[in-house]
Amino acid sequence: MTRSGGRLICALPLLALLAGSGPTALAGDARPSGKGYTRRVAIVLYNGAEVLDFAGPTEVFEAAGNFGSFRGQTAFAPYTVAASVAPVTSQRVLKIVPEHSFADAPPPDILVIPGGDISSLERDPAFVAWFREASKNAEVTLTVCTGAFVPGSLGLLDGLEVTTWYGAIPALRASAPRALVQEGRRFVDNGSIVTTAGVSAGIDGALHTVARLAGRGVADRTARYMEYHWTPESYLAQRYSYLNPSLDGDGRLLQQAELDADAKNYAEASRGYHALLERDPADAFVWYRFGRLLHQMGKWGEAIDAAGHALASPEWRPEALYNMACAYALKGEADSALHHLREAVDAGFKKRWALEGDPDLASLRGSPRFQELLKKL
Repeated sequence: MTRSGGRLICALPLLALLAGSGPTALAGDARPSGKGYTRRVAIVLYNGAEVLDFAGPTEVFEAAGNFGSFRGQTAFAPYTVAASVAPVTSQRVLKIVPEHSFADAPPPDILVIPGGDISSLERDPAFVAWFREASKNAEVTLTVCTGAFVPGSLGLLDGLEVTTWYGAIPALRASAPRALVQEGRRFVDNGSIVTTAGVSAGIDGALHTVARLAGRGVADRTARYMEYHWTPESYLAQRYSYLNPSLDGDGRLLQQAELDADAKNYAEASRGYHALLERDPADAFVWYRFGRLLHQMGKWGEAIDAAGHALASPEWRPEALYNMACAYALKGEADSALHHLREAVDAGFKKRWALEGDPDLASLRGSPRFQELLKKL
């Protein structure tokens, strides 16, 4: 079984899961800041933006959102914003349609300003007004490459150590004379402002931001998924909390159990889930995740029993029924598998690609009843 935005659907490939994860909530009760668990990440686009400057951080926050999910809520929710929703062109070859304009964009918790021909942004009064307000309220503003010129032109880098693309160091020193512009730094963290060097350095800055806010474990798993050689400086690495520092004790215990399950430390993961269920035997989400662990271990009967405890929750019922169908299929009980699969679809399970691609259901695909279910999706 594989993680998907807090949900686990048997053994589908991770890329498919990341593309079609379960419901994503943009509010919750896990983060003590009161803003909800999910952090909104605004990726600013404009004509002339460097592709990797915005694509790298977007990849990091999208993947980290799934790896850091908690009780069905993604850790990060990136979205694109520009002067309008008309297509913008990056490096003369790539056209992107922004999701929001500055006028209607949700307020971000994290703000990403990529580099490139930044002059169009600096001359846009609508952007400047939006950026002033958004950066004032954001938890982190992350600039990549020449994106540092935006806060620099507004005096927001005064007195701070900052960096940018090596070729723009002299220009940033001239335009932001009160900033302490550093050469040879991959990124520099000033708390609310993180500046990075050029192009690929935005990935390092984004992974650092993920590690700082959601824990080193989430950043490591994100880098591994991206096959990116991330080696944070030792003085930073020892300061990262491995688990999400914004979760309470039970939240961290749940996160640790999930990490243990992913690492196949089944005994430790089982102890974690049992401890949580002793505190709240009716916790449908923990039962759902415990069923995932038992499925990983090949304990199909116990996995079915655990998933059954999650059926009382309307939120988790479709996924729990689906996973029960997977377990019955692996047990060779086709009638029960098809019955629970039909119940899952009737309860709202909509992922046709899951039925078509999940190897756990391979034994059912020749059945006319299975083909009828596909037609319903």
